[in-house]
Amino acid sequence: MLALSNLHHFSVHPPTGPRLRLLDLAVQLGDVDYPAVTHLLLVLHAGGPLLAVPWSQVAAVDADARALRLSAPPDPAALAATALPPDAVWLGRDVHDALILDLQRRHVTRANDLWLAESDGALRLVAAETGVRAVLRRLVGWRGRGGPEQGRAHTDWKYVEFLRGAPEAVPDGAAYHRRIVHLPPGEIADLSQAMPYLHVAELLSLLPTQLAADTLERMGPERRVPAFEELHEPYAAEVLADMAPDVAADLLGVVETALAGRLLDRLPAEASARLIDLLRYPEDTVGGIMTNDMVTAPAHLTAAEARLALRPALRRPDFVYFIYVLETDAPDSKLCGVLSLRDLVVADDDVRLEQLMNPYLITLSPLEPARAAAYRLLGSQLAALPVVGPAGQIVGAVTVDMAVAEVAPRGLSTPRVFA
Repeated sequence: MLALSNLHHFSVHPPTGPRLRLLDLAVQLGDVDYPAVTHLLLVLHAGGPLLAVPWSQVAAVDADARALRLSAPPDPAALAATALPPDAVWLGRDVHDALILDLQRRHVTRANDLWLAESDGALRLVAAETGVRAVLRRLVGWRGRGGPEQGRAHTDWKYVEFLRGAPEAVPDGAAYHRRIVHLPPGEIADLSQAMPYLHVAELLSLLPTQLAADTLERMGPERRVPAFEELHEPYAAEVLADMAPDVAADLLGVVETALAGRLLDRLPAEASARLIDLLRYPEDTVGGIMTNDMVTAPAHLTAAEARLALRPALRRPDFVYFIYVLETDAPDSKLCGVLSLRDLVVADDDVRLEQLMNPYLITLSPLEPARAAAYRLLGSQLAALPVVGPAGQIVGAVTVDMAVAEVAPRGLSTPRVFA
């Protein structure tokens, strides 16, 4: 194997003419375990034009002589660096010292050196190194022996996600491993704690929108807000639509006002209206911590009819533990009872919801203090309490995870139970 820091000291020998200086190596990362070097980046002399010589013109790698031997003299007119593919990554310029994610060990680090190996006529990027040996090699040109230092200092490239610190690179089509999508949202959120916010935004941009939404929900506000503000706006709106309404409303309440307005305009009308309803309440009230995306059904339905009617509705909200039973089909109808999803699933087909429901409700008012309501919910040992307006209509629900977040010490990470 060859270290990139040592390759920088190699000279390039064409069959005829003077030696050339190797400045860098270009690869196309993409979704491959070990990307191959596509081009050598060379100069004929100091201050001369940069040439991009295809790796296919390398006839031999002579490690003992520290030389790369070309099969033909480079043609400056045909090998301008502008001929590089638009998604080409320069290993020395872009990846050396860059922040990388080691997905195997679940930690964030920097690539102090890179290792390449010949395979089937190609030179492939196979590992990143972060240890002391890598630093020494670069500082004093120490060659060492063998491959990279093993253990935590060595990261197999197939487990690496390379981040540029540029969120705009993702919509622009830059190549990524995208192996990060196989991690659960809680682990991705934990990794983000050790990253600058621009890298966090770039990482979020690599994720499917639902995974990005779940990850943002698990971040603390100090990480969530600056990273979200750096997302490409069309993508940010899609992520916002996939978030739990209570968290999405909290986020919109603290981002820059003009951005919040533009994002609301991008959302489907129903989702936008739901968030605007939540934004009307002060953050220290029940309305400020509740969700308004619940599952409701009229009391006259049978269990069989309710299971069929609610099937589309159950796909949408995060909170589906309770079914809130209304007096009539009207959305502003009075709340008259509650039953669990389990009660609905196991009930006989012809039993009506008014017979299944529990009519003895503990309810909250949207304007009562959030902290007192949170303690009341936790004391009830229930998964959630409904929030009702002055006419008895249901306007939301406070879930146990939001209650825990409300009473927990500030800065303490709390789990999302319904997500």
